[in-house]
Amino acid sequence: MILMILIEPLTKFFVDGHVVKGEKVKQKVFGGFCTCGGVMYQKSWFREGNFYILVSECEKCWRNEAMAFNGSKNLISRDEVRVIDRTEMKKFLKELLSTSEYDALIARARDEEYNYNAFSRAKKKLEDIGLEVEEVMSYL
Repeated sequence: MILMILIEPLTKFFVDGHVVKGEKVKQKVFGGFCTCGGVMYQKSWFREGNFYILVSECEKCWRNEAMAFNGSKNLISRDEVRVIDRTEMKKFLKELLSTSEYDALIARARDEEYNYNAFSRAKKKLEDIGLEVEEVMSYL
C-alpha cells in the first residue's frame, strides 16, 4: 500500500515520496459512493504524468479516498487517504523533519533567531519532495 496524504491547505498530494500540485473542486460534485454507503463529493484533482487522481470525501462518515485513473479515464485504484488540514500541519512537519530542522523552521516562520544550518536542511528536505518552504511557513 502506497502512503497517500492530502495536504489540504496547500492543495498538494503526497504520494510515492513526492508532492503533486492539484486543483480544488469549487462546487459540490458527485465523487462516488463510500464503503459506508454514503455519497462522496469531489475535493481535489491531481495529475501525475498520464494519471489523474481524484480525492473525494464522504458526507456521512467523512472518509477520504483517492481514486486513480489512467490516461483513458479508467479507474485503476481506490485507496483511503490521510488528510492534513491546517491544524495538523505542524504534526506532519514534525514527522517529516528532525527536531532541530522543525524548530528552525518554526523559529524562522515567527521571525525569531534560528539555526541556519538546520533551516537549510529542512528547506532542502521540503523542496526535494516538492514543497516550497515559504508556502509551508505561511501556514505555521
